[in-house]
Amino acid sequence: MPAALRALGVFLALLGVAGAVVAAIVVLRDEQFTEVAAAYARHPDHALFRAEYLTAAARHYGVLAAGVLGLLAGLAGGGVLVGIAELLRRVPPRDY
Repeated sequence: MPAALRALGVFLALLGVAGAVVAAIVVLRDEQFTEVAAAYARHPDHALFRAEYLTAAARHYGVLAAGVLGLLAGLAGGGVLVGIAELLRRVPPRDY
């Protein structure tokens, strides 16, 4: 059981890191957001530019938040599983 928990913990941590890397790549290559933000900066009072910016910003910052939360959840969950596996390995089984 400890080996399975350790493997699952490492897999979860790697999955969180991989998700964060993918989210970072998507955020860094988001050219639509850059163009929309530049257009909104030129015309901040125009309603159509504002609506387009808010739509693009919601997606852009949503991907950023998903990457950060995925990284934190993957590392924390993986760490907990690896810790439980280590506790199970160190504590001898009891006979009832």
